[in-house]
Parts: sequence; C-alpha cells; structure tokens
Amino acid sequence: MKITLIRHAESVYNEKRLLQGQVDCELSKKGLKDTKEKSRNFPSDFDICFCSTLKRTKQTAEILVPYLNKIYDERIIERGLGDWENTPNTDEKQFLMHNKAVPPNGETFEKFDNRILDFLEMLKNDYNNEKILIVTHGGVIYAIHRILGLKVRAIENLEMVTVNF
Repeated sequence: MKITLIRHAESVYNEKRLLQGQVDCELSKKGLKDTKEKSRNFPSDFDICFCSTLKRTKQTAEILVPYLNKIYDERIIERGLGDWENTPNTDEKQFLMHNKAVPPNGETFEKFDNRILDFLEMLKNDYNNEKILIVTHGGVIYAIHRILGLKVRAIENLEMVTVNF
C-alpha cells in the first residue's frame, strides 16, 4: 500500500520558533500564502484525504484539496510535548527529543507510535485500494518512517513524501 504524506504549512508557532505539540494554532500569513501557491500545481488524483484535527493541518488540507472528502483523525495529531508546548524551540530540546527524551507531562514515544500504528493498520484494512493523502505533522511523519523502518530525516513545511507499507 502506498500513502502520500504532507506536513502542514508554516504555523504562527513555527514563525515564532515556539514548540507546538498539540497546541491548536493556525497557519501564519506566510503559511497561507505558501499553501495557496502549492495548490496551483498540487496533484489531483487522490481518492481521499486524512487530516489531523488541529487547525494548521485543516487549513492546509482545505486549501490544497478543497474538492476531496476529508476524514479528520485524532490519531494523527502531533506528539504531545507536555510542559514544553508553547515554549521556545531550543537546540537543547530538539536534541533531547531526537534522542527519545519525554518532556515533562509529554507523550511517550511508545504511546505516540502505538496510536500511529493503529492508524496505519486501519488504513491497510479499510482503504487498501485507495490513493490516500495524509495532511499531518512532522512528528507523525517521523513516527511513520520510524515504524516502517525507513530513514528518518527532517521534513520541511509543505514537503510531500510517499511511503509504501
């Protein structure tokens, strides 16, 4: 099965260099502009769109694929960063997160990966013959790569990746 993943556009928290996690913030002006530009040449051959329930992904999906049926799924929201949400995105925090540290009151990688795996299994069982677009978050895309044994790398805003599983 093949799925196409896209990270949301720049949010107001990305713009301010704040950690978002599950904070429900909107796209920045630049994020809205970039998404509108990307929509001009965006593929139109998807059958369905799955989207995180957070505003920044909903806005991205509505602009990119306004004609597609969207299923909003809480399993593909960003990893909960607990006490680090709404705080400056420092190099130290990035280092700790990339080395599987759990922020105070944050979501463990095990819990995060389990909800992503549950979502992937649902796709395989219920949507195996569909061409699927998933509008989500960088952390979710990293988790999918990790779960599938693929190389994990930085994913930019509005970057699309296709994976087989």
